[in-house]
Amino acid sequence: MTMRLAVFISGRGSNLAALLGAQKNSGYQVVHVISNNAQAQGLEIAHENGVNNSHVLWKERDSGEKHALALLETIQPDLIVLAGFMKVLSAEFVGRFENKIINIHPSLLPLYPGLNTHQRVLDDQQSTHGASVHVVDDQLDHGQVLSQTRINIEANDTAATLSERLIEKEHRLLIKTVQMIASGQLSCDNGWRFEGEPLLKPWVEDT
Repeated sequence: MTMRLAVFISGRGSNLAALLGAQKNSGYQVVHVISNNAQAQGLEIAHENGVNNSHVLWKERDSGEKHALALLETIQPDLIVLAGFMKVLSAEFVGRFENKIINIHPSLLPLYPGLNTHQRVLDDQQSTHGASVHVVDDQLDHGQVLSQTRINIEANDTAATLSERLIEKEHRLLIKTVQMIASGQLSCDNGWRFEGEPLLKPWVEDT
């Protein structure tokens, strides 16, 4: 049975495009795209791929979440993926979909939640950087980390070069994590499990 995905975006939709490009025979299907930004390039990507999509006015969280919930009632997704969605969801919203919302974030969480992660790792003279897929709770970039990918920081790196070098690995990480959830390799049964065993630390992509 194919896992149904609803993807929330705010901008260019590069992670959405990656998910769509890999979904054939993947065990998942993107069935709807929701954006708080009517001008988001990701909505055009959804349209070009024949995926139903909606703009939700999100000036206030209560009204935005109310409209999103109404859509989700109709869509009935198995998993919600936040892919560059620039809003923090409320505890009530997250509670309705407990362990069914994941987010991709460009840092090695719990380090560097929030924005400008590439510059912040450089400012702190870190030697490694990466991306994380985590379960969403009502705090910013806070829930259990399911998977990570890493890159080494080079002496001449800038925020722009880090972003450019990380983005492809970020895409692969999100695709792989969604595929593992779709196949049951990653599952939530009295806590998150990997191949049936408790997930004590994030799965790490080593390629």
